[in-house]
Amino acid sequence: MNALPPLFHQLLDEFVPAFAYAPSLRSFLTIAVGWILCSNARTTTGVLRAAGTEASKSHDAYQNFISKAKWDMEALWKTVCFLAVKLVVKKNAPILLAGDDTVCKHWGRKIWGAGVYRDAVRSSKKHVAYCWGLNWVVLCLIVPMPLMKDRHIALPILARLNPKEPKAKNKGRGSKRKQTTVTLMTDMVSLVAGWFPERCFLFCGDGAYASVAKRLPENAKLVSRARKDAALYALPAPPKKGTRGRRPKKGKRLPCPEKLAPSHKKMWTPVTLTLYGKKESRLLWSIRALWYEVYPDALVTIVIVRDPSGKRPDEYFFSTDPAMHNNQTVLTYATRWAIEVLFRECKQYFGMNDPQSRTQPAVLRTTPFCLLLNALVKLWFVLEKSNGSIPASQPDAWYTHKSSSSFQDMLFALRCFYWENRFFGRSTSHDDPQQIVRLMINSLCRSD
Repeated sequence: MNALPPLFHQLLDEFVPAFAYAPSLRSFLTIAVGWILCSNARTTTGVLRAAGTEASKSHDAYQNFISKAKWDMEALWKTVCFLAVKLVVKKNAPILLAGDDTVCKHWGRKIWGAGVYRDAVRSSKKHVAYCWGLNWVVLCLIVPMPLMKDRHIALPILARLNPKEPKAKNKGRGSKRKQTTVTLMTDMVSLVAGWFPERCFLFCGDGAYASVAKRLPENAKLVSRARKDAALYALPAPPKKGTRGRRPKKGKRLPCPEKLAPSHKKMWTPVTLTLYGKKESRLLWSIRALWYEVYPDALVTIVIVRDPSGKRPDEYFFSTDPAMHNNQTVLTYATRWAIEVLFRECKQYFGMNDPQSRTQPAVLRTTPFCLLLNALVKLWFVLEKSNGSIPASQPDAWYTHKSSSSFQDMLFALRCFYWENRFFGRSTSHDDPQQIVRLMINSLCRSD
């Protein structure tokens, strides 16, 4: 473990209290290093081969660490959450969260919690594709990249599995109510908000999580998509003096957002926003209304975004924060794209779909372990980048216009630190050069 960068080693040391037994801690460190170094499938064998001499125990010992050892994944999540908030979030700034669900494709009828889910990648408006796998609900902390304006990354801080439960034999009065992605997301946001009761939170989710608004704690606000046919109402009129009966909860019905949008161009506010890395000209219009089905407690701000060129259809957003400006609402929702990038990173470059876990403990630990390491790699890179310890990466000859750092660049930088220290950190003039070269060739050519 001495070949790791000192800062990354310090981050790993924060997880020591989460393990009651030293053997479990050593297994955690070995699997973490092997997972980061592995460039092939992240099976147990592939991870241990990548770890090399760091893996000193048997294969079964590391397999049992995932499926049988006594350690709590929730303790690891809480540690990484406190680390991220402490190190990369400003003290007086609201904590920006983003959440979504994704399907990890796993084939096999005996995988605990697996089932048939909609495949968002292969589905379209006219065609719905399905796949067999595990449905994970993930909550992330959105933080800006250092030295890069308008660039954000997602740090996973919690994950919950939405398992396919077998059909209950007795669907009557005593049957348990199945949790949904919305209830799981609500529980996670409430849990994180409870960890920091003195801080303000801003949760951003797509339209599927709009109904989270009425379940959020007092120190959390929501930004999400609104339906263009949403049923909007005015506030109820104050009751007349001397009248009896229950007070009305909503007032006069208003037109839906699609019909509320003014047709005259002068009634819109022209703005220039940086959306997804590009400067775009947009027209904004907003209204305060009561969306009773989603947020019955107070008015929400409905923001309509129109493309002046007419190439894109109108988009509708809403915010439960009355002090939030229209520009900020749109820009906040745009930062939610970082969680979509996170899913692509973990599936294509970090082996989130690779493990072959089947039992319940292994299923509930393996994917969160991958997400946790993704957060640690990014957290290390952000801190090193802020300190100026990582030099600017050299772009490829065919990609000279690249200015941002991707997750592959972060992994590359961490692996370079590790291998440089491993090969030359303790070498002397008396060492056999052939021995160093042989170690390098074996590490590069090792495959599953």
